[in-house]
Amino acid sequence: MMSGVIAEADAAPTTTTIAGFDLATLQARGISPSVAQYFRDAPRFGEGNRVVDLTVNGERIGLTDARFDREGQLCFTRGLLERGGLRVPSTVVDKSVAPEHACYDFRADYPKTITTLRPGNEEVSLVVPTDALRDIQQGSGSYARGGTAALLNYDIQAVNSHSREDTNRYLSASTEVGFNFGDWIARSRQLYISNDRSTTAEHLYAYAQRDFVRLASTFQVGQISGNNPVFGGVQLTGAQLFPDGIESSGVNSGVVVEGQALSQSRVEVRQSGALIYTTMVPEGPFSLTNLPLLNGTSDLQVTVIETRGGQRSFVVPAATFRAAVPVKSGYTASLGKVRDVEGAGAKEPMLAMGSGTWAVGEGSALSAGVQSTDSYNSVGLALDSSFSQRFSIGVRNNLSRDHSQKIQGARNSISVSASIAANVQMALSATTQTPGYRDVLDTVNPDIKEVENARFKNQYTAGFSWLDPQLGGFSIGYTRGAHFNSQTTQHVYGSWNKNFKYASMGVTVDSQVGQSSRTIDGDKNDEGLGIRLQVSVPLGSDRTLSSYARRQGERTSIGTTYDERIDEAFNYQVRSEQDLGERREHTVGGTVNSTTRYAQVGLGLNRDSSSTSYTGQLQGAVVAHSQGVTLSPYRVEDTFGVVSVGDIAGARIATPQGPVWTDPWGQAVIASLPAYQTSLLELEGKSLPRQVDIKNGTQVLEAGRGSFNKVDFEVIKVRRVLLRATGADGKPLPQGGAVLGAGNELLTTVVGDGMIFLSNVEAPQTLRVSSSNATNCALQFDLPEQTYNGHFYETVSATCR
Repeated sequence: MMSGVIAEADAAPTTTTIAGFDLATLQARGISPSVAQYFRDAPRFGEGNRVVDLTVNGERIGLTDARFDREGQLCFTRGLLERGGLRVPSTVVDKSVAPEHACYDFRADYPKTITTLRPGNEEVSLVVPTDALRDIQQGSGSYARGGTAALLNYDIQAVNSHSREDTNRYLSASTEVGFNFGDWIARSRQLYISNDRSTTAEHLYAYAQRDFVRLASTFQVGQISGNNPVFGGVQLTGAQLFPDGIESSGVNSGVVVEGQALSQSRVEVRQSGALIYTTMVPEGPFSLTNLPLLNGTSDLQVTVIETRGGQRSFVVPAATFRAAVPVKSGYTASLGKVRDVEGAGAKEPMLAMGSGTWAVGEGSALSAGVQSTDSYNSVGLALDSSFSQRFSIGVRNNLSRDHSQKIQGARNSISVSASIAANVQMALSATTQTPGYRDVLDTVNPDIKEVENARFKNQYTAGFSWLDPQLGGFSIGYTRGAHFNSQTTQHVYGSWNKNFKYASMGVTVDSQVGQSSRTIDGDKNDEGLGIRLQVSVPLGSDRTLSSYARRQGERTSIGTTYDERIDEAFNYQVRSEQDLGERREHTVGGTVNSTTRYAQVGLGLNRDSSSTSYTGQLQGAVVAHSQGVTLSPYRVEDTFGVVSVGDIAGARIATPQGPVWTDPWGQAVIASLPAYQTSLLELEGKSLPRQVDIKNGTQVLEAGRGSFNKVDFEVIKVRRVLLRATGADGKPLPQGGAVLGAGNELLTTVVGDGMIFLSNVEAPQTLRVSSSNATNCALQFDLPEQTYNGHFYETVSATCR
């Protein structure tokens, strides 16, 4: 497309040449003299604002608003400079317009700037000195604040098992409701569980929270989890203030729970007596991350419940994940009543806690604190040190005194993490306590005698991993716990994985000693050592065929699985397993998982000779905001937002949480934004209709915690039309005629067979065609209502009269 201003374009020329053009020759070749008038000096843009494709120093920036003067020269506005990442000069040339539209004398400050204008392609290319480029700033300190929105997070899981003897049903629904308003975060989390034996509804917490940036602290009020670096977490109804950054997100990606399911199982994770997470896992090894921990100082109790009826439990000591919870210098204060989250009739005394954390040298933090009720008090000391990136250590000591029982004691723990070599990692921890030591929850429990006997005496953990290019990756973890009632539990988990040219091999080892349980069929599935060998063969980039052999206790089986990922949003697995024991049972099953635009959906089927089980899972979120209600396939966190792409449905945007797609109203939820950090949002141009162009496909956002952010990607609906133009006599217009717009600007020329291609047609309009024989006619055409049918242009017939 060509554009420019034509002065008196339809008037007959007064000379035989214009700026070197021979008008007689042009007319002989069927080209209107108006074209010569346009090209009299050089190709140029028309005066006013246009959308151009901007390139700076060879890097394509994308579609950008640009303004041109009467001579077609580029105006360096503040918006253009910011879009191109260029420094803003101090001198303003055009002061007659608003500051955001004023022209800056960029070439005066940077005279070596080269500007290349390509009006025919709507392109502007700039080559500037390196000192004209702005420095890339990570975290400018100007964070987005405020915003109002409500949300609902949900995670629904169901299992229905049928056998000849019985039918079992299980349903769990975890929900979190809340809102963000003026940097305040309000959340309430509930958990509903129903099975054949009982129905329970747990209210985990309800609180309001706000960051105070000047104090570098976070304030919480309501039903909270005591957040203290030296004491175990306690569920309170009250308020607390703690340094920003400690447990601020509610999710700790550094904490990992690993185990192995002997069959399709349900995994339940509890902390401080509250069920914080439950999920379904298939047969084989599993790894749970991003757990919504209540605090960073209380152990996790993990229970694996098989669909066949077996149950296994193990403990993940808090000492193993203390390093995953960041600790900042500052002061923590908590005051409130202890909550009886289990509904067991426990006492609920008032509890006060306070602590301070101070930086000690480089890479070390010292914490000290005290907590007290009317009949109990405790003091604690903790030291966390990172001597280098290769070695860190954490030490903690607590002393307690229970005045009602007249006993006192101590608990000590130490954790060490080290990189022995480039590819060798080691982690050790040890926790011991004396018979007289009590934490707050021990003193309020109504079954105090039973608690005394069941308390642990010591806990030890060891972890080791090694990655070798030739031998593969090795890892092993060991946990041992001894209780005052003489019971001892041990849990060993290890793995080896190696990639070969055409396949990969893996071995997992799982052993649990000290706890046993039987399935409903009476098999000892979890006694002794369990070992699993698996070989996987990739069948292309998105398909894998795996075979495995497993022995656990008295049970031996072999199986095969086939996994395929259709695209980034859909995958499935089919599996078959044969029992090699006396029962010779054959099991088949499969799962389907899909991340749709609005929710995550999972379906499963498992069938053997005696029973059939069905599983289903639905996860996602709903966000209500000023522009409507928008669904999300991901859980919405403390800091989030909504992105809009005009009214375009199905546009794909890359966010820190993962890809999202706009709904029929052109909106999508940004489920999580890292607080006080830079987030990059990118709109994928290929996901847009062909008639839509992006003005700016990248947005950079710095969000403060608790803010609700609205991000708009501005797009341009470009309507391209191919006219089949004929004259009043019905014959195609002659080739070379100049097509002029309402302001006498040259739009394009007539090509062969009366074809006229128009780009960016905004509405039905009247054009004029100036032919080489100096005749003119008015070209009128009507356009139907625009539809996004995927075609690059529309075809319309028109008559020039």
